[in-house]
This record gives sequence, C-alpha cells and structure tokens, in this order.
Amino acid sequence: MDKKKIISKSRKIFGTILLLICAILIIYFAAVMIYRLVTVLDAKKWSAATRFLGEFGIMCLLSLPAFDLRFGIFTWAKNKAVKVTGFVLRILSLAICAIFIVLNAAIIITGTIKDDDPVENVCVLGLAIDSDKLPKDLINRLDTAMEYKTDHPDVPFIVTGGNSEDPYYSEAGYMSRYLLEQGFDTSLGELIAETEAKTTVGNFENVSNYVDKEKPLGVVTSNLHMFRATGIARKQGYKSIINIPAPSEPLLFCENVMWESICSFFLTLGGKIAF
Repeated sequence: MDKKKIISKSRKIFGTILLLICAILIIYFAAVMIYRLVTVLDAKKWSAATRFLGEFGIMCLLSLPAFDLRFGIFTWAKNKAVKVTGFVLRILSLAICAIFIVLNAAIIITGTIKDDDPVENVCVLGLAIDSDKLPKDLINRLDTAMEYKTDHPDVPFIVTGGNSEDPYYSEAGYMSRYLLEQGFDTSLGELIAETEAKTTVGNFENVSNYVDKEKPLGVVTSNLHMFRATGIARKQGYKSIINIPAPSEPLLFCENVMWESICSFFLTLGGKIAF
C-alpha cells in the first residue's frame, strides 16, 4: 500500500472516531436537556433549551474538522471558495477547541482546590429553585456550608439569590430555612439573606453591601462553578477569595463543564471575569 493510501485511510479512521465522539456528546447533551425539561417548571424550561442549543452549536462547529477528515468535503473540493471556507472553519474550530480545553482544565482544577485559610465571612451562592424543591447541587452547597459552620461556628454567613418560582420566598429565603432546619446556630455567627441577586455577577455585587472586600471571603458553590464565581469576584475587587467547593451531580459532569466553559468564555469577552 503506497503512502497516499495509508494517509487517506488514516484520515478516514481518525475522522470517524472524532465524529463518533461528537455524536455521543451531542446525544448526551440532548439527554441532559430532556432530563432538565422534565424536572423543572415551565418558567425554567427555556434555560435548559438555551443550554442545549449553545452546547449543540459548539459541538457542530467542532465536528467540522472531523467531517473533513472523514469525507474530505473541504480538503478535496475543487472549488477554491469551498477550500478557503474549509480552511477558515478548521482554524476557527481548532482555536475554539484549544480555548475550551484550557477552560475545561481550569474549571476542573479550580473545583478541586479547597482552602483552609481563615475568613471574615462566608458567602453561599444560590441556584435557581423550582417551587419548594431544592436542586441537588444547591443541597450539596448548603450541606458543605453546614460542615464549614460546624468547624468555624463564629463566622457570619451570607446566603445570596433572588430567583424562585415561589412569590413568597427567594433562593436565599429557602436556603436560610434549610440551614436553620439543619441546626445553624445564629447565636454564634449571624445568617444574612441577600434576596435580590439574579445572577452570579449580581450575587457578588450585592454581597459587597455586607462585607469588606479587603478581607478574606469564603465562597461556597458547586466545584465546577467555582472558576467562574471566583473570577467574577476578583473582577469586582474582592482581594482574597477562599474556595469552599461543594460536589456536583456526577452524571451531569460533562454538561456542567461545557456550560461553565461557554459562560466563562463570554463573560471574559464581556470583561466580567478576572484571572
């Protein structure tokens, strides 16, 4: 077999493998979207669909080089415009792939870092709530906060979040109630509920009304959300952020990493994150 045939066959095999990986990820993201659509209220369904569309778009773009490797739609095209288009798309896909590899690594690594330095206050970030049912990831954050409270009973806590389908309760309201039911002792360290923030950016903007940005602030959030959260906090002028990561749902790991990468990328472009 001559060299050209070997190269051609290798391209096709490699392209097929990449296409299978992309197809599996797209099916996985679709399954996660269906899971979210089934388990959230109507008002939140748009969020699940938006997440899937963003992830689907990224995967389609990244699959273009795989299509070219397998079928040669750009490489072997006779039309010059098609060749140029293929070249541009390949460069764009490779650039996006490189960016997401770096972001994914940063998100995963940051989520494993747990600091033991002393803090002045602890901030627990909220998560969208459907009626009175707390999402598993939010329960994990609150349980992590309780563990920290047990070891540091005198530290004041701030729970922050305003999104909720219940008109009488905000995220922070439900979070406060959960912590009190778990035995949070307010006689040793106060529990403040910040009930207006709608986003992570808003969380830290509003929490600044209760803390000194010059002093260490412990942040409790999901491990895969920690990179974005701490980046936003640094951008807003918090001088010392102490990571207190909570576990995320294992089955949603890949989807959460992808979504956090997308959010972090666009927040960076918008100047909302500092590294």
